[in-house]
Amino acid sequence: MSTDLLLPLLRGIVFPLLVSTSGHAPYSRGELRERVDLIELNHRYDDLGRHAYDQVIFYEWSPDFCRFHVIAWCLIENDESRLPTQLAGSRDHVVRWYDRDEKIQREIRASLFRETWSKTDPERANKKLLDEKHRVSLMRLPQRIRR
Repeated sequence: MSTDLLLPLLRGIVFPLLVSTSGHAPYSRGELRERVDLIELNHRYDDLGRHAYDQVIFYEWSPDFCRFHVIAWCLIENDESRLPTQLAGSRDHVVRWYDRDEKIQREIRASLFRETWSKTDPERANKKLLDEKHRVSLMRLPQRIRR
């Protein structure tokens, strides 16, 4: 079978198979849902103690290194919809926003949550442990599903 025929066939089989075995569909009704191991709400301050910015950082646990690695982050700025909230009756925290790059509503959940106030940027510090080019990222939609 030629590569031109094999790739669409694999995409048609592998993506639905991943969806059916993950426990819940990562993509449904215009929303992309996924879980991470830890969500951090970080309030960054400069050396003079002035508030610099707020950010949400998403982490995945690395069993090989026994530490959390950043997979993605976003600034809060004036978009309070990106603030993590705890789901009622659950340990889970969730962050929801419209992802302009993927053109879809995103929902990220985690059972672990922490809020920090720091003079250093935890995402940048983590980048020294695992360079950004080696990070696992948030899920991306196949081209045919994007609007």
